[in-house]
Amino acid sequence: MVESETISEISKMSIRFSAAFAVISVGLMYVYIAVTDASLSTKVLWSSALSMGVAIAFMITWTIARDAVRQRERERKRKQMP
Repeated sequence: MVESETISEISKMSIRFSAAFAVISVGLMYVYIAVTDASLSTKVLWSSALSMGVAIAFMITWTIARDAVRQRERERKRKQMP
């Protein structure tokens, strides 16, 4: 059996790596937008669309995490009640 501590460590490590790759990829997208031959208005449009996409992804992730925490709290309260 795999220990729960090992699973927790691997989960934390994977979250860190995915966050690092997300930051790097978004940064590279902004660099690509900056060096492309498109007009300034197109660059602004692309940058704003990318920013909105990232913001929406973070909002969805935050909502899922918040719901998971609430669910755990409900289950813990339910177990504590006699």
